[in-house]
Amino acid sequence: MAAWFTVYCTRSVDHVTATDIRSEIDRWDFPTAAEAYGIDGEETVHQGLASLKLEPLDGSGQVRFQLRYGPPNRRPILLHVLSDPESVKEVREEAEELLERVGGEGEVRIRSHLDRMVAVVALELGWSQLEDMGVVFAGRVSEYHALIGEGLIRDPYDVWWAVENHCPIRIAGPE
Repeated sequence: MAAWFTVYCTRSVDHVTATDIRSEIDRWDFPTAAEAYGIDGEETVHQGLASLKLEPLDGSGQVRFQLRYGPPNRRPILLHVLSDPESVKEVREEAEELLERVGGEGEVRIRSHLDRMVAVVALELGWSQLEDMGVVFAGRVSEYHALIGEGLIRDPYDVWWAVENHCPIRIAGPE
């Protein structure tokens, strides 16, 4: 079973390349990001970064990139990019169903955003990767796509985030 970070974009992200993502990755402060996700230890961060590889895939499907780190047998993080209208519509309908558990002004903001959605970036990782550098890599790549695609993020725990001034801000989710 997979865990997902999903970015609901109001601008296209079809132009984003592995080189674009990698150049952003190389600029990030991973020790601080790891702390925010509850990952302790400079050695853990260093090992994750030393083995990090972002690979473009052949493009013959929705999985556009895979991010690998750690031992070769570790599950990769897969980056799905959906921009065809039918797929976007399906994802919008699924997201709207999830919103039935969310209330308040966050719900209004999210519904308005979903009405303008043109693309989706979904990062697929294993649940065990939420306890290692996988969560940090997936979270940061989600934030990057939210900036580029003017998107909102739904994390694996159904918490919704906006990225404002390069900082993730919780806007809704289960209490």
